[in-house]
Amino acid sequence: MSALALACAVPLRHGPLPRLALPLTVLPGLTLILLTPLKPLYVDRYVLYGHAGTALLIGAALDRLGRTRTLAVATAVLALLPVTLQLRTPQSRTDDATAISRAVSSAHAEGVLYLPSRRRVWSLLDPAPDSARRPRDLALDRGPAASGTLYGTEVPAPVIRARMLATDRILAVGDPPGQPLDRTPQEEVKRHVLAESFVPTRVRQVQGALITEYTRAPSGARRTARQATDGPQPPEDTRRHIQRRN
Repeated sequence: MSALALACAVPLRHGPLPRLALPLTVLPGLTLILLTPLKPLYVDRYVLYGHAGTALLIGAALDRLGRTRTLAVATAVLALLPVTLQLRTPQSRTDDATAISRAVSSAHAEGVLYLPSRRRVWSLLDPAPDSARRPRDLALDRGPAASGTLYGTEVPAPVIRARMLATDRILAVGDPPGQPLDRTPQEEVKRHVLAESFVPTRVRQVQGALITEYTRAPSGARRTARQATDGPQPPEDTRRHIQRRN
């Protein structure tokens, strides 16, 4: 995009527009990229406004073309059409919130946990969030609307532990393996209790999410805190065993 903006700016170099449009095109994305070693901040969809400068330069360059601008505009539209259509499909996103919400609603579990809590946003599209079939959100204190937050607020870690231990079947909805783990007390206790007192019975990967069904482990088979794993996903050999059974 920057190269295209520069190419369009060449015939306009004697006017005032390039002095406004070129910095708007280059500086937002460049600033975030330069700050990445200190704190990763660059997400392309958050700097799309920077392409307003590119759009200004393309429009001005097309205006300079005079009679041929209609053909140029039609060519540009046709060239961008495949990208435009692809961006409107679920496959263009890192996750499919509709499919994840549907999987949560159809699960045979008594309670659901979101790991981390911000993944609760996946279920906000549910057309019937208070449905009797929907698993109870074991960590939720107040929902997004009631708390005035994006993801809702959660109860303290001891309350989460008590709710989990009073539940026999839990659905864990979290990030795919390899993502960094949140270290808040609530997230730590979710992972710890799942690893210590529950065993995975089914693992599914929906686009952008790992959904694991857990059942309460028999008393003699429960692991100690020292043996507990660091995350909600079961080991690779366990997942293979579960997949063979299913």
